[in-house]
Amino acid sequence: MRAQALLFRSLRPVREAEPDAGFYGRVLNRIDLQTRPSVWSLFGESLFARRLAYASTAFLVLLGTFLVSSTAGMQQTAALTPTPEVILAGDDGQIPPPVTMQNPQHDREVVLVNLATYQQDFQ
Repeated sequence: MRAQALLFRSLRPVREAEPDAGFYGRVLNRIDLQTRPSVWSLFGESLFARRLAYASTAFLVLLGTFLVSSTAGMQQTAALTPTPEVILAGDDGQIPPPVTMQNPQHDREVVLVNLATYQQDFQ
């Protein structure tokens, strides 16, 4: 046991291994130089970039809301707008119920009669 203890003592360095002065600073500088900043880190660090991202998000939400509401309104007005066939099949300028395809021969005759009796006043 004594021989082993002496052997271990002889392998131990005489003084503690301390790095040179400024070693940690050089390592940290080298790490900072090697890392590349990503685009996402620029958004996180810059106040202008964060505000730009928030404004863009708000604009996209508003634009999406406008587009969804305008297409819904267009579909409702398209459903209310009569087709030429419906107008020609009506009497006295009133819009009759939509022409159905239950009796196509009768519907065709109604449209032909309206076309034949249509008179336009020229002033």
